[in-house]
Amino acid sequence: MNKKRVVVTGIGMLSSLGKNKEDHINALTDNELCTRNIERFDVNHKFYRNDTAFCIDQEYLSEISKDDKTIQFSCAVHSINEAVEDAGLTKEDLKNAALVVGSSIGSGHSFTEYYKEFIETRELTHDLLSLSSHSVQTITGDICKYFGIRGQSSTISTACSASANSIGRGLDLIKTGKYKTVIAGGVDIFSELAFSGFNCLHALSKTYCTPFSKTRDGLMLGDGSVFLILEDYDHAVENNKEIYAEVLSYYFMNEAHHPTALKADGSTVYNCMDGALQRGGITINEVDYINAHGTATPTNDGSELLGIGRLLDQGDKKDTLFISSTKSQTGHCLGAAGAMEAALTILAMNNSFVPPNLLPDDHIIIDTPENVVIPRKAIKEKINTAISNSFAFGGCMTSLILKKN
Repeated sequence: MNKKRVVVTGIGMLSSLGKNKEDHINALTDNELCTRNIERFDVNHKFYRNDTAFCIDQEYLSEISKDDKTIQFSCAVHSINEAVEDAGLTKEDLKNAALVVGSSIGSGHSFTEYYKEFIETRELTHDLLSLSSHSVQTITGDICKYFGIRGQSSTISTACSASANSIGRGLDLIKTGKYKTVIAGGVDIFSELAFSGFNCLHALSKTYCTPFSKTRDGLMLGDGSVFLILEDYDHAVENNKEIYAEVLSYYFMNEAHHPTALKADGSTVYNCMDGALQRGGITINEVDYINAHGTATPTNDGSELLGIGRLLDQGDKKDTLFISSTKSQTGHCLGAAGAMEAALTILAMNNSFVPPNLLPDDHIIIDTPENVVIPRKAIKEKINTAISNSFAFGGCMTSLILKKN
């Protein structure tokens, strides 16, 4: 049995909630709703179900991305810089580190610009062709070049579970002894392509994102760039690193059920979480909090609660299990969602609070098992062990187990 432990020593974050991890802590504990009007493309047509989202402030986004056609690269650099500084990594550390980047569409901004211009002009100019050369993989390569990373680099694009899987891959790379340090996370600044796609699926809410409410009608998209510094526990201790949490285990699977919907009976949700718990050598009785996938779509939330109920049925948990969806404050950050939710969970652990399942206006919470609490506001409570769920299109399901050090 592999005895190596993997811990988080640095966190970097960028989203509608703020520019760094401190902004995110403050926003969660202050129960902030940070939706903004979408300015990066035209959403005035009646075809669109909503014209707001959890966007990064447009002025700040323009400032940090400047001439970066992908937008993603600049945002990733921003949050990796924070994580690197937080963990106190040196140039030599970066040289020997591995990088794992999760994203869904990744280069959707440059692709959208490419196709729009080509449809208009029908000419393939050099500048236009350069737009089509961007991809998720090239963004990863550019990040390696920028930071001088010479270790293994990986790009994961399993839709909305991508960055949860990037953390899992980082865990594997350290547990196998290949690396002592891995930078793992995800970036997704939603594009017109992504927004229009979710709109066509009628998955966007017409009002607000209200996970686990009885009147929920869909998700809202959000921007996110979140990266964690993962280190071998012994290496971190030897170098006197501050340790935020341990990544105890993860489990990923494909339910092979439907392109966009979870299996309604919650059985695959149960299988995914149970697999992660078994790998971590713990039971649901030891879990204090679940950061749910919780998209606020009509079918997803009910399926997830059924899966959680199955877990509770197999244990004898006596104390309260807290559940919330931080998508109620960040929106659905697509490929960055898994890393976003893992990071928010870790910050909550270290600041002794349960993140809110924020519901604006008067929404009634869906019925839950007896010892399950879905808090509508942040509450002071210690979290020692947590599950962070990411369930993506195509049946790509991932559960992370996080433990306070």
